[in-house]
Amino acid sequence: MKDKLRSLRRKLIPFRVRLELLRLARLPKWLLERRTVARTKVSAADAAGFSFLLADHSSPLERVPGALDREVQQGKETNVAVAARFLNGLMVEPNQVFSHHHAVGRTTKRRGFRKGLELRNGESEASVGGGLCQVSNSFYWVAVRAGMRITERHRHGLDLFPDHERSVPFGCGATVVYNYADFRFENPLPMPVMLAARIEEGEFVSEIWAESDPGHRIEVEEVDHRFFRDGDQWWRENRLRRRITTTDGVLLVDQEVAHNRGRVMYEPSEED
Repeated sequence: MKDKLRSLRRKLIPFRVRLELLRLARLPKWLLERRTVARTKVSAADAAGFSFLLADHSSPLERVPGALDREVQQGKETNVAVAARFLNGLMVEPNQVFSHHHAVGRTTKRRGFRKGLELRNGESEASVGGGLCQVSNSFYWVAVRAGMRITERHRHGLDLFPDHERSVPFGCGATVVYNYADFRFENPLPMPVMLAARIEEGEFVSEIWAESDPGHRIEVEEVDHRFFRDGDQWWRENRLRRRITTTDGVLLVDQEVAHNRGRVMYEPSEED
């Protein structure tokens, strides 16, 4: 019954109206927490004090050359660059929460954002701010490997394309829609961390730095990866485990950090 009502609402109420209602519902909490989430930027001089790299990642701005309309691709690249400026140098204190939306803000033309490709209800559409999921995806993967505590994360329920030079496990996404679907993590370390973000040789680079060596090492491993059929539909599934050890190899934590499952929109090959 609930599924039928949800489907009926989607048909009767335009997406933009539903989106603004969701944003409005989160607004009271959003305003109250504004002072508590990470908002302080580190100066260029002070950034040198964050000398220990916890984790980093880089991903091409154009994954498959020529696959997208050039104007839409350029808009996405502009959006990533604008978001990088807001994120670069952001400091997250111990036990403080990083919020993608509080840091980047609303994606409007006046703030420099352009139309880029956005996935909505399983369909692609050009919209202002489109393409920013590359930023949140990248920082999700970095945050997991840096030992951050993920407190909010959403991901698409579809696997749209076969792997093409994929450098991270399936499902390591963190889709964002201002402001109701956010990506957040908490800093569990006894010292502040600093985010670094930049465009470098056609790639988006994301990093998390600490002031000093926290005294442990982290490995993230994909396990139980599989493609499987359910009726006429292919699905894909995996799990991510995080192992934290001391610098001399003593196991401190062995935990599952994510269970990913998505509907496959292509025919998997025998190699998959």
